Amino acid sequence: MPESLSEDPRQLLLDYLPPGRLLGPRHAPHPVVWMSDGPLTDPDGWWKRLYARRCETGLYPLLLKYPDDSFEPVHSGYGADADAAGYFQRTWSDDDAWLPFPQWPGLAAPASVVTGVDACAGDVATAVARGGRARCLALVQVTRGADTPAALNWRGMTNHMSATELSAVLRSWEDRFGLRVVGFGHGSLYVSAAAPPTDLHQARVLAAEHYLACPDVFFEDPDLDWPTYPGDLMKLQAWRFWWD
Repeated sequence: MPESLSEDPRQLLLDYLPPGRLLGPRHAPHPVVWMSDGPLTDPDGWWKRLYARRCETGLYPLLLKYPDDSFEPVHSGYGADADAAGYFQRTWSDDDAWLPFPQWPGLAAPASVVTGVDACAGDVATAVARGGRARCLALVQVTRGADTPAALNWRGMTNHMSATELSAVLRSWEDRFGLRVVGFGHGSLYVSAAAPPTDLHQARVLAAEHYLACPDVFFEDPDLDWPTYPGDLMKLQAWRFWWD
């Protein structure tokens, strides 16, 4: 068992979880990740129960399409020092016809009221699991779900950004829109957003942030219409990102 875990999480790993295994950093002595051995019959139920205990255990649950897919857990440095605004500024291009502003407009304003974060996350977990998109389970030793890509060194988006940069962006969306990370597919990321923008201009700014973080999804999804996407974002509480 990881020496950095308290007795309660140790007992959770020993007695409570379905069959699984511990993974760890290649060059560090203590595992930081637990993975189920395969798909579960009640993945969203497991996710909700473990999500409710995350503050007690220090372990954040993830739904996964494949166990141990594109992961190489790291020991530390989960992206807390990275800067989402800096990432967006670096990747902004005034010549990109997809971006609806002549220059970077700054970060989208945060929601004025954020409520129902946990219930929204649970609803998205149910939709992801019952849709068959992710039915395996992982537990990651982080305090924020946004840090899971960096902690796992997830490689699903490496054609476009680093895991640390993705965690920085997710941290920013956590703070502004009540985002919670729910799970990973193969190159896909599923999150909930309890408090999307209520102002169309701010929704357009957020749409630009989505594009800068994940342009592939705008080309992959034939049903995604850029002119209407900001309006859709004002109603969407489940965001999916996909990198080729």
